[in-house]
Amino acid sequence: MTRFATYTTCSLAVAATLGACQRKDEPGSEFAAGVPRTSTIAMSVAAGNSNAMTVGDTSAPSLGPVSEWYLTTRNVTGTVNGAALAVGGLVKLVTDYPVTTVSGDTAVWGPWQGPLDPVEWKVTVTRIAPHQYQYSFDGRDKTQPSSAFITILSGAHSPGLDVQGNEMEGFGSGSFTLDWNARATLPEPDANVGSASYTYSHTGPAEITTIAAQFRQVKDDQQPGKLVDVDYAFMQNPGADGSMDFLYNVPANTTSAGGLGKVKSRWLWSGAGRSDVTVTTTDSALTYTLSECWDVSYVSVYKVVPLSTSATDNYGSQSLCAFPTADYSQL
Repeated sequence: MTRFATYTTCSLAVAATLGACQRKDEPGSEFAAGVPRTSTIAMSVAAGNSNAMTVGDTSAPSLGPVSEWYLTTRNVTGTVNGAALAVGGLVKLVTDYPVTTVSGDTAVWGPWQGPLDPVEWKVTVTRIAPHQYQYSFDGRDKTQPSSAFITILSGAHSPGLDVQGNEMEGFGSGSFTLDWNARATLPEPDANVGSASYTYSHTGPAEITTIAAQFRQVKDDQQPGKLVDVDYAFMQNPGADGSMDFLYNVPANTTSAGGLGKVKSRWLWSGAGRSDVTVTTTDSALTYTLSECWDVSYVSVYKVVPLSTSATDNYGSQSLCAFPTADYSQL
């Protein structure tokens, strides 16, 4: 599975230099609506007792032998949510600190220079129409103050509106791109390469959440030295069922061949769910399927791997599944 460390925005040292927190009545404070909140763009897998595990939740369920594919799905959402955490760093700057300058429909935070940060940062938010914003997070080497700023993170956001037409914090739709290759041109980059592009829609508490993410030419921790393209698609009905499609490198074992898996996981808000997987072997000589279902305690209640005769790969009854028939990913 591909993993990403995405704290590539600014350091806490920069945040410490910004001064007092922003008040809602200060000039330019309305531009804070122009960036998405982390909760708007974070994928979450339903947990038991009608709770949702969201970005940053790595706790394991406490009951029974946990379904392998439930854990895989949950771990993948945590991986993809890394980019949401990076956006969360931008959001904190824009919402917690006073705007530096406002000119017409454009607000700028910064440029800032943290005493221990080799990069000078700024955030720009522009209102392009009523309830429509564009934003960018830019940096440059602070030892070269005449050099151009380089955009690390950019996007567009439209806040969700309530029945009175007021902008709602934590809801909206839009898109953004996080560019690790651009970050690598600035001092002290991390080990990430490639880019991540997201589109999302979560316009209100009663509305469906949809998130699509495309990672391009990023590192794969299971294939050292190889760069891969990976797509993800997430959907969650409020307080109801959800689904996630993703690609996964399935390791080989004594009973099945490894390869690239296309996974579709579905779940009820109670926590019960199902994963259906199509695996193409590493040498592309064979394609096979597997399915697993889990109950509200995440215990595996049904598993089938048609090409395997092992009892550990085939057990239970499909009648125990929250979703009684297979549904394979179209990624």
